[in-house]
Amino acid sequence: MALSLVTAPTAEPVRLDDVKAHVRIAATVTDDDPMIGDLISAAAEYVEHFVHRKLITQTWDLKLDGFPAMIALPFPPVQSVSITYVDTAGATQTLAASTYTTDFASGPLAMSAYIVPAYGQYWPSTRAVPNAVTVRFVCGYGDKENAVPWSIKTAIKLMVQHWYDVGRQPVIVGTIVSPVPKTVDDLLWPYKAFGFGCAA
Repeated sequence: MALSLVTAPTAEPVRLDDVKAHVRIAATVTDDDPMIGDLISAAAEYVEHFVHRKLITQTWDLKLDGFPAMIALPFPPVQSVSITYVDTAGATQTLAASTYTTDFASGPLAMSAYIVPAYGQYWPSTRAVPNAVTVRFVCGYGDKENAVPWSIKTAIKLMVQHWYDVGRQPVIVGTIVSPVPKTVDDLLWPYKAFGFGCAA
């Protein structure tokens, strides 16, 4: 089993100007824009890892050595899927969408995404080679930041503010070490997805 990114997101889950307003930096002051942009990206990565989701629309490949009884996809919410496989003759085939059923829970709190054979259908036989099955799936809340839930965006802005306020060093000598604010985790916990081998 392997996961690989096919198409990266084209936007961040929060806008630079919204973060600057949150941190109380005037829009006309641009000296720290590159650093704030990096902090936004880092905060988004932290959030995605914490909640086991992808925030902005992106495409991934899940490769399997064969068809399991049920295919569990990571990173809800999942928007769409397509499946290809290497048949017993060694040719790559595209599986007709009518032969399988998807269970993609919708909404901001979607916790799972599964694929099973349609009623009366069976997974086809595959050649005994690594990565014989490729499930290409599109996931994320949407193409732009306005599709991302407010609690998640607020958590990202709080993290950026925290990192920006404490400076560029991981520890500032002579001060109390300040971890990521608990408020961030409190905002994110309702969105934490479990499954696909995810730990708490």
